[in-house]
Amino acid sequence: MVDKSALDELINKINDLVKNSPIQDVQSNARAIISGWFASHNLVTREEFDAQIQVLRRTQDKLRHLEQQMSELEKKSD
Repeated sequence: MVDKSALDELINKINDLVKNSPIQDVQSNARAIISGWFASHNLVTREEFDAQIQVLRRTQDKLRHLEQQMSELEKKSD
């Protein structure tokens, strides 16, 4: 969980960015600030989380397949 002061710090950085930058720079700079903030607080984006879920599901599928193969080989060796 992220504490309130950390979120306030992020909001303040974005507010400063909006006040002091031309509008075309705001989006790219805000993205950089938020990405840096996420990284410094060991957080991931939803996209990164979803990608890791897919990796985990593929790994689980491979593990089940290997367990099934092992079981079949054990039956043959008996």
